[in-house]
Amino acid sequence: MTVLAVHSLFRWVVVVALLARVGRALQARKGAFTPIDKRLGLIAMIAMDLQLLLGLALFFGLSPAVSAAEMDVGAAMKDPYLRFWLVEHGPTMLIAIVLAHVGNVRVRKAADDAAKHKQALIFFGIALVLVLVAMPWPFRPVVGRPLLPGF
Repeated sequence: MTVLAVHSLFRWVVVVALLARVGRALQARKGAFTPIDKRLGLIAMIAMDLQLLLGLALFFGLSPAVSAAEMDVGAAMKDPYLRFWLVEHGPTMLIAIVLAHVGNVRVRKAADDAAKHKQALIFFGIALVLVLVAMPWPFRPVVGRPLLPGF
């Protein structure tokens, strides 16, 4: 399996991990902050970090789209396909990863359980939205990719 195929499939691990973290924060808003809550945040961050490593491998050499865009950045900015892979997808996903990490720190430092759940909901929720917005969904013109590549 290529790095791109693994990256494309692993996105679902990231989405499920973020959905689980956000769902748990919503469910337990007024309840106790448990080791499961902490673990879900850690799992989401690890999934995002692994996805980042795969994405960096693609961005810095393995992606033909990024390589083509880097040949002439000016022309790439006029091409929606190349622009998406060069300057829209990666930076948006990077912001999502940073938000998840900042959120995890804010959760740890929050004064009480309700504040911990609120911080998790805000930061992991925004990260989830950014991930969903920057994914190359099949219905997106020009950049759409299959939901399960190779299947």
